[in-house]
Amino acid sequence: MTDPVRAAREQLIRVGLTGNYQANDVPDLIVRSWRRSISSAAESAAPQRFREVDTDTLLGRAAVPVLDRWQHQLADTGTTLFLSDRGGSIVDRRASDSSERQRLDNLHAAEGFDYSEDSIGTNALGTSMVEKRPVFVKGSQHYSDALAANACAAAPIYTPAGLVVGSIALGSPVEAANPIMLSLAREISQQIAERLRASSRPQDLALAMSFMRFTSSQRPTVVLDHESVLANTPGLPYVSVASHVMLWEVLNSHDWQSSATLRRELEGTRLEITARRVADGHRGHFVVHFAEIETPSPRQDSAPQLQALRLVSKPALRTPRDAVAVVVDGPVGSGRSTAVDELRAEWGRTCPLETFVPSVEGIPWSSVESLLEAGSDVLLRRIESLADDELLSLREVVSRHGARLSVSPAAGVLFLTTHASGSSASMLSYVEELGVQRKTSALSDTPERIPGLVTRILNDLDPHSRHSISPAALQSLVQWNWPGNVSELVQTLTELLGSVSASLIERKHLPKHLQQAPPRRHLSLIESAERDAIIRAMEAAGGNKSEAAELLGIGRTTLYRRLRQLGLDAGEGSI
Repeated sequence: MTDPVRAAREQLIRVGLTGNYQANDVPDLIVRSWRRSISSAAESAAPQRFREVDTDTLLGRAAVPVLDRWQHQLADTGTTLFLSDRGGSIVDRRASDSSERQRLDNLHAAEGFDYSEDSIGTNALGTSMVEKRPVFVKGSQHYSDALAANACAAAPIYTPAGLVVGSIALGSPVEAANPIMLSLAREISQQIAERLRASSRPQDLALAMSFMRFTSSQRPTVVLDHESVLANTPGLPYVSVASHVMLWEVLNSHDWQSSATLRRELEGTRLEITARRVADGHRGHFVVHFAEIETPSPRQDSAPQLQALRLVSKPALRTPRDAVAVVVDGPVGSGRSTAVDELRAEWGRTCPLETFVPSVEGIPWSSVESLLEAGSDVLLRRIESLADDELLSLREVVSRHGARLSVSPAAGVLFLTTHASGSSASMLSYVEELGVQRKTSALSDTPERIPGLVTRILNDLDPHSRHSISPAALQSLVQWNWPGNVSELVQTLTELLGSVSASLIERKHLPKHLQQAPPRRHLSLIESAERDAIIRAMEAAGGNKSEAAELLGIGRTTLYRRLRQLGLDAGEGSI
């Protein structure tokens, strides 16, 4: 007998995303998911992606007691409980029947396997997180035929800040499916979310009280402290881990004693923030309103979402033809090549970019000219290290390229990166002659860049978004002075992705020097000595705060307060 649901799915695959398609017997939610599955080239076989999972996470600690209780209540129903992290990997499975466990093992429906919608298409665990609502997927509604014998009801799990951190599902053979599974999944999800809320800090109450005034406001508003952020509905597009940490850095750098209100345009966006500080004991929090600027500056991001403050200063050029060579100046490792990529994106440059770096063999200047003449863009990096004879060759190439541009608009764009303050007098003079179109700065001078850079680097290194970073971990990254600049940051994140199996990178996963990075505010000599003493005591006590407090001769409450004030609190206040 023909399965009409399977036939409808196969028809959609045949006609494609742009073809004429109608499926009256399939829920719209399932069809939407099928379309996304086709678009992402999801696997039609059983899941193959596997990684070791870390159960000692915020989600795991909140979910395990709930799963223990429900596993006991569902013991004789033939139902299996699944918990997935935000990346779609199963991190916990509770099946009381050994034969069912074996069946699920054969389907790779076990801890460590990837059940994200991007990976295996329509399935309850993954699709519920994409749709941000409970879903019930039965039989051939699954995109993968390998899962067609199953039925699964799932609901997303939300943090107190409203972010999806994972999903919970009840699964069974399709013939044993029961509509009540969807209600149970919703209930279990709410119980886990409640445990996440219960583990939040008492000071979140002060944030909630401030926030209640703006829940019905049409003005985009967020209320935040260094660990939590709350947003009304218009403010949701501006909320992310990166924007939270960046805003906290900006707000803390303001002198609130001289001005009770901060008004500031966020560079590189069409946004202006108006912020005020709300006194809350020694900690305090902030209320921030967002407004779009009616008259945008020449360089604007098209998306309204809040980005980190721009990597570098705004470009002086409106088009790449406004200069014979485009110069980016900044310290080594400060993101000069990234700035070139940004400029090319701004100008819609889709042609190839060829890169040359000075070496003992010298730069092949004839190749540079040939590439430019053929329409390719060329990047000459670190020209501050060119010898005087090479500088003469550079001058000649730039001169001929300028003449070529006047008669051949199709010629490529020549980009140069340099560190002017580290250049010879002759190179410095030439750079001044050309003019600098964009400057980059050391990360230690511009910590507000770090959240945006972390997001960008993670997107490049982890294109499937299998990992995210907690606010506490991101704050530790912001506090570090990064002597190796962007290069050091890239290396650190690369090593973390290779060593952390959990989907959420927490502060405990960071190298010790980052976990113990001092606050960016200047510490007095007494504070520095106190901080060093606390670090030594914590190490001697093996991380036990009660023992460390006893070694220091202070109360445990005092130690907790000083840990927070001195940037040593390793807690993960939010996700």
